[in-house]
Amino acid sequence: MLTFLDILNRLLGYFNIQDKAKGKAFTIVAFVANFYLLYAAIQGLRFPGYRIQGALFLAGFLVLEYFIVLNFFYYYTDKQLKFDISPKIEKALGGNQAQIKAAENQLAQTTMSGPASGLFQDDKLLPTAVLVSPTQQTNLEALVERLVQQGNLAANYSGLDERAIARVAQKTHQPVAALGTLVELPFFELRDESGQLTVYAGVNSLSAVPVATVQRVGLLPAKAAQNEYQLAAAHVYLTGGESKQMGRRTLITRHEPYSVTVQLAYRAHDTNK
Repeated sequence: MLTFLDILNRLLGYFNIQDKAKGKAFTIVAFVANFYLLYAAIQGLRFPGYRIQGALFLAGFLVLEYFIVLNFFYYYTDKQLKFDISPKIEKALGGNQAQIKAAENQLAQTTMSGPASGLFQDDKLLPTAVLVSPTQQTNLEALVERLVQQGNLAANYSGLDERAIARVAQKTHQPVAALGTLVELPFFELRDESGQLTVYAGVNSLSAVPVATVQRVGLLPAKAAQNEYQLAAAHVYLTGGESKQMGRRTLITRHEPYSVTVQLAYRAHDTNK
């Protein structure tokens, strides 16, 4: 049984499969394979010289079946049984509770933080309203996929399981994004293209593509803001994607198209020129 589980683990390792999906597969395989122990136990109990060995096999079957049932409820129902001793075992083995707590706190954060394209004073930043065209949406999705493939972006809820995500959702009363906190794109810039303010983003400046068009800057239409101020992209955050929020009893998973949240730095045009 252990050999087959090891082969399955190696096989699934060739694919980009989340840990929960692997857990479901292992649970089914272990449930079926565990009955070999029951068969060996019955065979041993039939003969006087092998009854101790048969009893040990039977005890092993019952212990493994107990944990398989726990895994089934965890992976397929997201519920925890009253007689689940897993938390006690985890505590006894010194589970890294501090790391889990830090990951939960990171998911619960809603403030924007990250490297800026230069240093700007907060009172010189303006929010924007952006429009993402179908072509720009395709560019953005391709950028996200490339960042994930390169290991620069992980949409995995900071590695937390369903229970931890549920605690975050209950604490914040908000959907929990798989991206965690708002992620700033590696490279971005603002370009004036025939009077339109277009946001370009990419892994670097050589791969930058248009991902959004600025419609409003603060309370002003983009064109009026251009006439009044000198503008530059200060922050471009990635938003959207998969998220989870609390339903009546369990987490509900939602999928939204990726988008960007853009903050622009501004200053008045130099009237002396």
